[in-house]
Amino acid sequence: MEEIVQKRKYYRLRYPRRAMPTVRIDDQLFHVSEISEKGIRIIMNNFASLYRGLTLTGTLSLGVDNQIPVKGQVLRFDDNEVILQLVQGPSFKDMVEQQRHIRTKYPVHFARLRSQSVA
Repeated sequence: MEEIVQKRKYYRLRYPRRAMPTVRIDDQLFHVSEISEKGIRIIMNNFASLYRGLTLTGTLSLGVDNQIPVKGQVLRFDDNEVILQLVQGPSFKDMVEQQRHIRTKYPVHFARLRSQSVA
């Protein structure tokens, strides 16, 4: 079986659609499709008021008892997603716990990601 090689400094965790955490920014709630220790990918259908370099702050909810303050700058836009480069966000411990949670609750998710990257 071929392993996915992570070429980035920080591991990125992509969520299955039904397991996506949320982030609250300016009293609005958004789904998060991917997180890392230094980045977050937020699903936003209307981001006309945003621009590269804009600093956003909010609270990432990784579960009932895990609310994480986030702060970062808009790095880029990708379809209906905004990518923030974080200066404050999830820790390595948070990332490990989230990966363990996804592997336990959605065991086929990582296998599906591997098959997509090979194809």
